[in-house]
Amino acid sequence: MLLKSYKSVSLIIVFLLVFFGSSLQGFSQTKTNNYDIVLAGFTIGSMQADKVTSATGEDYQIHSKVEFWFFGKIHVEFLQNVNFANGQLMKATTKSDSNRGNFVTTIKWNKDHYDIDANSYKFHNEESINKAVYDTPAKLYFKEPKAGDVLMSENFGMLTTVREVEKGVYEIDVNGSMNRFYYENGILQKVVLENNIKNYSIKRRVD
Repeated sequence: MLLKSYKSVSLIIVFLLVFFGSSLQGFSQTKTNNYDIVLAGFTIGSMQADKVTSATGEDYQIHSKVEFWFFGKIHVEFLQNVNFANGQLMKATTKSDSNRGNFVTTIKWNKDHYDIDANSYKFHNEESINKAVYDTPAKLYFKEPKAGDVLMSENFGMLTTVREVEKGVYEIDVNGSMNRFYYENGILQKVVLENNIKNYSIKRRVD
């Protein structure tokens, strides 16, 4: 009788482990933030930032489209996918389609370093980075950083350090351009980005 009870309990435990193990494996949670892209007071495009948290890690996607006139029609579409496992950046892919051409940047962790093939307008970088990185600008759309945090630019494959300007306001230098992030109660409200043509802003949209 005891043997039968023991077998029954064992079968129940195995079932629960299999059931809950598969449930955890398939669990994922998505958070989406939407923004307007503003230039000289005019909305010229939109951006959507997605964060997917699962049992295997975190995935971020940044997707934006911009159109405006500047001595002709300017069009830029930007798509970025970033993967973290156990908190560490594992892979990032950035694709941009614009009047200036189409560009792709890839960053991939390879045993003890990142293989980098970064391409954008008049820019190319293949210099590997020989240490693990745990933050990128994509994360800043979902969490407030701390002064001294080290980030990997997904577009340029370069490291940058967060500087706190004042409470809730932070700067990062990305390939010589200063980007400033504004937070209220830990939530990103606005990003001001330096640009060769004219600085523009990414502003949180409240529907």
